[in-house]
Amino acid sequence: MLRRHPKLCLPEQKELHFWDWHRRRGLSWYSEQFRFADKANKSKLPDILCGEITPCYITLPETDICEIKALFPDVKLIFLVRDLVDRAWSALLMELRNAVRGVQLGKFDIEDRVDQRQIDKLDRESDPARQTDDYFMERLTHSTHTERSDYAKGLIRWLKYFSKDQLIILDYEQISRQPKELLEKICEHIGIESASLFNVLSAKDMSTKVNAATGTTSNQAMRPSLRRKMENHLRPMAREFNLLLDELAYDIRISEYGG
Repeated sequence: MLRRHPKLCLPEQKELHFWDWHRRRGLSWYSEQFRFADKANKSKLPDILCGEITPCYITLPETDICEIKALFPDVKLIFLVRDLVDRAWSALLMELRNAVRGVQLGKFDIEDRVDQRQIDKLDRESDPARQTDDYFMERLTHSTHTERSDYAKGLIRWLKYFSKDQLIILDYEQISRQPKELLEKICEHIGIESASLFNVLSAKDMSTKVNAATGTTSNQAMRPSLRRKMENHLRPMAREFNLLLDELAYDIRISEYGG
């Protein structure tokens, strides 16, 4: 939705993954992803803001964050907070689907090499009901998922280089519950007015979820036994993040699962 704003330029690919997957391509490649800002808005270029959306940047090491600080010292940062179990389950399902389909890390294409019949077969094979609780817990405790779940640790790294005023933390659930209010907060944070955006967005636009998972079925509901194990594992990280939210004077909280 943000890409519809006349003063914003976002890459055509929603999740660019430059700093975690494609850094080796170089800054010239990164700049090229915003090339249409020059072509479409040449006369207004000084007023155009460029940005991108990649959730995994929360896990970037300090060396990368330091480089971003050197290149873009005034950048505005946005972090959408999602329930830890819901986020992890969504990531685990995607990982399982991609593993079954043979998708390689860093590739944007997922289904362009197979036809619909093959996709249906692969969806059946990636049904989480085929996997045990132990399988998912082993994946959840892998460093990849641990880093993405430890919100506090990740944000503290970023806050070593950027001020609190450059960061805004927002509730992921607002995407579906209060999309207008969420967009208003984002626009205010990055320094653009929101009216121009709402003038071009329809009611359908406001209710559309970008990058929604495909192939979701009732079979992908989490087993109660697995949910309990995931909650127990993620509870300490939820507590640490809520303490950080207190310190930063935010009034939003994530579930600590009865802890």
